[in-house]
Amino acid sequence: MLTVGNVIKEKVVDVDYLGQGVIKHDGYVIFVPKLIEGELAKVEITKVKKNFCQGKVIEIIEESSDRSQEHSELDALNLYHMTPQRQIKWQEKTTIDTFRKIADMDVQLDETINDERYVNYRNKSVFHVIEDSVLRLGLYDETKNNLIEVDTFILADETTNKILKFISDAKFKIEKNGLTHVVFRTNLEGKMLITFVAKKDQIRGITKISEALQIFNFIVGITYNVNRNHKVILGKESITLYGENIIRERLNGVDMLVNDRAFFQINLPVIQKAYQIIKDDLSDNDVVLDAYSGIGSIGYYIYDKVHKVIMVESNKQNINLAHEIRDQFGIKNVEIAYQRAELYEAKEPIDKVICDPPRNGLMPEFVDMLIKLKPKKIYYLSCDVKTLSRDINLLKEDYQIEVIHPIRMFYHTTSLETLVVLKQK
Repeated sequence: MLTVGNVIKEKVVDVDYLGQGVIKHDGYVIFVPKLIEGELAKVEITKVKKNFCQGKVIEIIEESSDRSQEHSELDALNLYHMTPQRQIKWQEKTTIDTFRKIADMDVQLDETINDERYVNYRNKSVFHVIEDSVLRLGLYDETKNNLIEVDTFILADETTNKILKFISDAKFKIEKNGLTHVVFRTNLEGKMLITFVAKKDQIRGITKISEALQIFNFIVGITYNVNRNHKVILGKESITLYGENIIRERLNGVDMLVNDRAFFQINLPVIQKAYQIIKDDLSDNDVVLDAYSGIGSIGYYIYDKVHKVIMVESNKQNINLAHEIRDQFGIKNVEIAYQRAELYEAKEPIDKVICDPPRNGLMPEFVDMLIKLKPKKIYYLSCDVKTLSRDINLLKEDYQIEVIHPIRMFYHTTSLETLVVLKQK
């Protein structure tokens, strides 16, 4: 029987969906972060449950050829120990295994959508504020209990890292325990929007920090967001301290307007490849329902290929921005509905449906609506392969999978994006 503190030596037989190495020993399944299938390791047991244990690496005796020689203690880089090529293989296997387990389907994958920007790809980065009388930004370590101060983050773009270093070196005085997060948004042109998130309406020191940051001409806006709900990062209202609360990103000849609370894809060049796969499959007479449309990044990417796009979105901020984009560019064939997707009632036949839901997937009512609408095709973009498999299982009597593209959008993390194209049986 294993107990906490035992040290064992075993080979890793698998890597789970959380990126943990899987070891089998003495009737237990042991999960150990930062190990790769095939490696022989000495492991200390840190937690024991009825049928499984948690462990930590003491020594890797036989290393995998897929192991990266770089190391990080950050929880945000939980696959950094794997080479990028190995991360793609892990994602593909995880996708196949999850469909088999949840949807009871043996699926074949099409090419994984990716590019070779393994680092510096994020256009949005969120940092925790370390409790101190000077402004220090950090990310959680692999235990998720302690913050590690950072003056650079390898996944963030170069513009973000420049400001991270500036803040770290400046040691700005700030009211202790006032700020909770600092959020950086950038676009492909290197412009930046910064948001300071606080627990209360005013804190000492924020004005001087905002003024100091204005020396950088690529910063187009600085906002102050008050959030008293610890379950989410951003509150509902922001005050603009400098510039404007908008950053623009050109997509398909249209300026997408993104404010500090709007949803927008974090790695645009990669997700754009997925958008293009969808667009290439559409026809000029299609009426397309774009569910969970956000500010309309997919809808405005495809609008010039189809007869009509109907965007359905329940977030008022996103709806306002979608209207502003449509009006600014005089787009005539886009209809925008402020409504929960599962409650939308179509007033005309829908040929194709695009859905890009949050992590919890499609609501059951929306699945029922899809079955009643009978679109010829459904394009499902997912950020959670478990809820994706669950929803495909609900649709599989009426729809069959045409293609599945894993999307390696977030190298060095266990975040899984997927595009599934379903066609009516």
